Amino acid sequence: MTGPTNCQPKAAAWVLVLTSTNDYVKGAITVARALQQVKTQYPIVVLYTSSVSAEAQALLSGAGCILKQIEPIRPPGKTNYLYKQFVETWTKLAVWSQYEYERVVLLDADMLPLKNMDELMEVVLPDESHIAACHACTCNPHKIETYPDDWIPSNCGHTGSSSGTKNDYFNSGLMVLTPSQATFEKIVTRLYGSTDLTNCLFGDQDFLNEVFGNRWAKLPYVYNSLKTLPHIHSETCDLRDVKNIHYIMQPKPWAVDMQKDAPDEKEQQYYPQYQLWWDMYNSAGLSDSINKIIYG
Repeated sequence: MTGPTNCQPKAAAWVLVLTSTNDYVKGAITVARALQQVKTQYPIVVLYTSSVSAEAQALLSGAGCILKQIEPIRPPGKTNYLYKQFVETWTKLAVWSQYEYERVVLLDADMLPLKNMDELMEVVLPDESHIAACHACTCNPHKIETYPDDWIPSNCGHTGSSSGTKNDYFNSGLMVLTPSQATFEKIVTRLYGSTDLTNCLFGDQDFLNEVFGNRWAKLPYVYNSLKTLPHIHSETCDLRDVKNIHYIMQPKPWAVDMQKDAPDEKEQQYYPQYQLWWDMYNSAGLSDSINKIIYG
């Protein structure tokens, strides 16, 4: 992680992206609530498409978020996703078009900030063509057969290995970036000009790793602690140090009934992290309103 500057950017914001009125609204509300709880000095902006209902918009606005409508981004090229939700994640690229901000930190809605992270707004980037992010974990701990063959522990950036094709592969759930018209146009031009995106199994994440290549600064895992890290990288990941949990894969915490037994041992290990999310979600006191908006 590069060092901070001596002064804060003139305009900076946390940004989340929503493309429909589904359970991710719960996630966005919880992220906003958590950022407020840790006393961030920066605004929370939600970029949303027309598929997000007016009721959900009102709820987010009432929770202290700044709302801005954007158009969805969907590439015309051939695709082949590992999970269907990656169809919508391209719209995250719109964060580069938020030119009123000099610094943006993108957060996925399936995250939970635990500590103040305002220092990310001061991370020094060489120029607007660079980003800062955290390594993805490419260990494939659950042995998912559809994952790339080279997703093995020896190729994972969290193992500290200096070799392997995936060592410099970042997770796009949290990115520190400088909005720029030039950068945004380069990104979307490349995206819309790609006729074959079947190599982007993880959607925007694979694509952005191609776009930024070696132009990304490595942030400590604490800013994007994948829920699997404390269990498969216990030698380097300590949940007590974590500033932001990322609930990758399924199930998401909002889909886990904490009053019932875990379906299997694999999920049981994540329950302490799921409980942290539920504690924050329940503290907002909006459960009934959110459920009515999402489920009717």
